Amino acid sequence: MTTVNRRTMLALLGGAAVTVPRPLFAGASRPTDVIVVGAGLSGLNAALILQEQGLSVKVLEGRQRVGGRVKTMVNVPGLPEGGGQYIGSGYARVVAAMQRFKLKAQPPDGGPLSGNSWAYYVGGKWVLKDDWPSSNVNPLSGEDRKILPHQLLGKMFEDSPLRGKSADAWLMPEFAKWDNISGPDYLRSLGHNQKTIDLTAVWVHTDSFAITSALYEMKREQFNSIHRDRYRQIHGNDPKAVPAFEIEGGNARLPAAMADALAADTILTEKAVVGIASDTDGVTAECADGTSYRARFAVVSLPPPHLRDVRFSPGLPSSLAVAVQELALGPSIRVFMGIKEPYWEKDGLPANMWTDTSIDQLTAMSRGPNGQFSVVHAYINGPEEHPFHFMTDQQCFEYVAAEATRIRPSMRGILTPIAVQSCGRGDPFGAGDWVYWQTGQIQKFGQHMRDSLPRVSFCGEHTAIMERGLEGAMESGERVALEILDRA
Repeated sequence: MTTVNRRTMLALLGGAAVTVPRPLFAGASRPTDVIVVGAGLSGLNAALILQEQGLSVKVLEGRQRVGGRVKTMVNVPGLPEGGGQYIGSGYARVVAAMQRFKLKAQPPDGGPLSGNSWAYYVGGKWVLKDDWPSSNVNPLSGEDRKILPHQLLGKMFEDSPLRGKSADAWLMPEFAKWDNISGPDYLRSLGHNQKTIDLTAVWVHTDSFAITSALYEMKREQFNSIHRDRYRQIHGNDPKAVPAFEIEGGNARLPAAMADALAADTILTEKAVVGIASDTDGVTAECADGTSYRARFAVVSLPPPHLRDVRFSPGLPSSLAVAVQELALGPSIRVFMGIKEPYWEKDGLPANMWTDTSIDQLTAMSRGPNGQFSVVHAYINGPEEHPFHFMTDQQCFEYVAAEATRIRPSMRGILTPIAVQSCGRGDPFGAGDWVYWQTGQIQKFGQHMRDSLPRVSFCGEHTAIMERGLEGAMESGERVALEILDRA
């Protein structure tokens, strides 16, 4: 466990305004203190903290841009998010960074947290919200029949053994037994039928619900519950408050602002790191273009699948090395299409759709010119995303349009292709959205994601303990910066 000395902690708690004294070097003769591999939120947060504490930092990023999985679709009207979409009201680190860089919040546009009405297409039928409890395609029983389809995954795991426990309880041995069973088996143990389990699986963000640890889904919902409680404590019943938001002008403005706050020439893009060699004096990072960089320490923020592509000398700690080979990230794809006319005015159904077909969700987005609904966003996650890996972008458009018009004829002839975005498909630096845990993996690897080498430490959302998503990335960057400061 990392021990943080009082001087370092006071400096960080002071908003990184106090500089820890560093050894003085003459001009260019001063060696780089830390190489940070990856310019996503975790790497950028680590770099900011380290640099503001007086260490010299070099950030190596394989892409041509910063932000990692946070990507605003600048080529789509309304600037929707292509990854890293929602910022919870209780994301303390993210909100603090927004305040620091004077970034404004705005309500989500479309999606489950926008507050817009939904139409549900289940079992081949359209069902409205008020009709769902009595619908003959509703597979639930008793009071559960009031649970709407898009709420199922959360509600099924809401009253789990983690409820009311600390945010790190998912790593405690007493809850390990829930890691040994899959999500479906847990729901069966509660008496739910197969149709309910299948409907719940639509929103599961893994390669298969059948291999997903029940403890992982419990942890996800516990996280959501904690943040809902924080939201209620802060906002009460304020009708104008929203539980999650986006950044005005795009969430990508946050990593861009963080990058701009670093010293000039700190970040080098198009530097894919393929080798990391460390010795008693420091670390050398080797890049695919043949260049190499030397520093006293290194911070690596790559997701597990991409750590497989990096030659470590010495090798990774044994448990982490196995985890890197076995862990996967949840898949999803977003297909953005223009809409020539408001299809919902033709059939009278709400514009937004949640379905049990091969397209999980279609939402109309209203940030077009003059606030018009000009874009529909198709979101596909889980195993339904897999076929898109074998399609071109044009085939993705055609597939989504065909399925959308099959279930909703009012959309026929009005869809035009704009963009396809995935954090896994077609992105050599992407591997998916976030790490999910298969049965047994939390016990095997949960305590080892933060293992390190003497001069190499690891961060990234997958290493976070207390938080998830964008806040988890920021948490991990903060944690690894403390580790380096304690060693430096």
